[in-house]
Amino acid sequence: MADGAPRAPIVTEDAADRLYIIDARNGVERRLLLDWIHATAGDREPAWASLDIEDGDHALPVDMLQARLGGAASRQVVPLRVAWRIPGFDKDRALKFRHLIFGDPRHPASLRARLILLRDRRRAQILVGEAATLDMLRGRFAAQTGGGDGAGCDSREFAGFVARQAALTLDVAERGIRGTRYKVPRFVADGLRTSPKFRAALADLADRTGRPVGDLYREARPLMKEVIARPSALFLDLRARLDRMMFGGYAPAMEVDAAELAKLRGILREHPTAILFTHKTYIDGATPSRLAYENDLPMLHSFGGANLDFAVMGGFFRRSGMIFIRRSFQDQPVYKLVLRHYIAWLLAKRFPLSWAFEGTRSRLGKLMPPKYGLMKYVLDAAHATGTRDVHFVPFVTSFDLIRDVEEYAAEQTGRNKKPESLSWFLGYLKSLKEPSGRIRLDIGNPVVIDTAPGPDDKRALEKIAFAVAVEANRVTPLTVTSVMCLILLGMAPRGATSAELLGAIGAVTDWARARGIRLSSELESGDDGALSATIDTLVTSGLLARYEAGSETVYSIDPAKQPMASYYRNIIAHHFLDRAMIELALFALRDADSGDATAAFWDRIDRLRDLFKFEFFYPPRDEHRVAIEGELARIDPVWDRRLASGDRGIAQLMRRCQPVVGHAILLPFAEAYSIVAEQLARAKPRDIVDEKSLLDAALIEGRQAYLLRRISSEAAIGKLLFANGLALMRHMGLAEQATPERIAARRALLMELRGLANVMEAMRLSTVALADRLPGAGDVL
Repeated sequence: MADGAPRAPIVTEDAADRLYIIDARNGVERRLLLDWIHATAGDREPAWASLDIEDGDHALPVDMLQARLGGAASRQVVPLRVAWRIPGFDKDRALKFRHLIFGDPRHPASLRARLILLRDRRRAQILVGEAATLDMLRGRFAAQTGGGDGAGCDSREFAGFVARQAALTLDVAERGIRGTRYKVPRFVADGLRTSPKFRAALADLADRTGRPVGDLYREARPLMKEVIARPSALFLDLRARLDRMMFGGYAPAMEVDAAELAKLRGILREHPTAILFTHKTYIDGATPSRLAYENDLPMLHSFGGANLDFAVMGGFFRRSGMIFIRRSFQDQPVYKLVLRHYIAWLLAKRFPLSWAFEGTRSRLGKLMPPKYGLMKYVLDAAHATGTRDVHFVPFVTSFDLIRDVEEYAAEQTGRNKKPESLSWFLGYLKSLKEPSGRIRLDIGNPVVIDTAPGPDDKRALEKIAFAVAVEANRVTPLTVTSVMCLILLGMAPRGATSAELLGAIGAVTDWARARGIRLSSELESGDDGALSATIDTLVTSGLLARYEAGSETVYSIDPAKQPMASYYRNIIAHHFLDRAMIELALFALRDADSGDATAAFWDRIDRLRDLFKFEFFYPPRDEHRVAIEGELARIDPVWDRRLASGDRGIAQLMRRCQPVVGHAILLPFAEAYSIVAEQLARAKPRDIVDEKSLLDAALIEGRQAYLLRRISSEAAIGKLLFANGLALMRHMGLAEQATPERIAARRALLMELRGLANVMEAMRLSTVALADRLPGAGDVL
């Protein structure tokens, strides 16, 4: 009835041999459906069975149905249900939170149903599900359950199967009038319990652990209740309303490309799909679900940590499609088995999944290294069940302002993160009401997995995750916020006049268009009004400072806000990375006695790649060199001849790079790493590196370095930056027990990092010197 198999139509000559299954929640619905049956059945007394086919943790009342499932193999089984319409609901879907108390108006109780019928009988619509013959149902029962517990097609188990199939085909019919957004999974636990693959997996686990299968079943039952989400139309509507409330400070409409949306619709319809979104804030997980709801796409099952399953909100999110996962379950084989088969069930039934593939919110703005846990479970589930053609779709949400950024900046300087709670959640919702600009959604090309790799193929898992990350980076757009932070941080502590700023924005956008980099609507259109509105929002928020008392309007970033501005700059830093490496290599060669300048240039590029390998995603070295050469060709078609000519050619290339951006991209990382290297360089022989103590000391010494202006900005002070620097030095073999040789190598690295910082300071000064020419520099960057 509801699994995509061919259907046998109900024809007139077979009308007398039908069994109607009435899915009725109360006597009013049963009476309506019986009246309809008698009005359409002709002279013969119709056969029917009535029951409330609920998806609950209890056995269905199938005695009447079981008794009437006999008859010829060609007998038609016809499911019926009443669908209650809500006047005007399709216009704005204005379901109210009071319905949590009084119930979903689409499922009225008896008294409420009678009152509705007295006012307007047209609100009760009879749904007729697609029929199936008893022979078809018996075949499907054997195929899907392996014959159940072996009791045959006259058993209660078969009757329950038929009732569930009736409910599912009625759900399909009801979606025809309510929309695809209400496609929710039904009878998941029953589907798992009766699945031959699940039973075989439990039997295998019993053999491996020496435990009886019955004990494993009993352990699995409450775990299913813990893991399985139970979404319903009511909670999907209420979740959509909560989403709109959470985005109350943003523009009402989210920007998304119509062609990308249409492509996503086809993918969700045809393929097992997971939407993997970048994670900058608590609320970016709501943008895929909001997009799906507002555009009548199938609902998304999202994943959340068990720490979010608190008080009332945990139940609310579970009923709207969130799957709560334990933080650790390495030694819990039954839990792992239930989770794996649940995920496989969702994929097989085309219920899309959604999660943050970085695993945690990015505290620095740039893409974090992917976490493999959930992706591995999805791939393991696909591998174990033979599910093919899994599509991983990268999904990027860009906000003009992110309310979490101030918290991130404080965390990076050592302040403890506040624990999640109901009061915290309500306070967070309140902060989201402040004006925050626009939201833009970008949907990447899917990473398609024809055949899932085996559970032990770690290399394949890493390649898939890397491909998703690269595509997410590719579709990340330049926004007004990120571009202005890039420009102003690059000129700091100097500000920029309106004319200088507009000139620099124009240079950046022209550069991006030539390279196929996406732009936000304000940057793409050049709409001065939209650009001004966004800038006003940034000024009002305090991220940018605007001085209007003088003869020219001047924009700047307050030093205390530079760590926050650095976050927005980092979101787009990867687009400028190759350019930054080229600039830095050229500036470093300017005063060097390098001999073979071409070889020295590529050595510099390789060294920069190695120094910042813990911050950015790189393609393989050969591919990266081709990309660098492509960028050089855009700067100067005869770059190779100029580079080979030595000092004069290098100077010409440097002029063609103006205004430079390398210092704005890489300086905070070099300065942060130098602070860590200095702590290591101070060690005495035989000292052991204690990571926590070193990072705590780096926070203190970093603050001192900024006060003495040994580093340019507080944006270089952060726990994650220091941790990545330490990871680099551990990778280089410099974080082991101190020896005289190792201490010398640490000091050499410190000098190298300080030298890079000095080169980037020269780059900054060259940019400031060009500031007056920026308004006319539309052909450069």
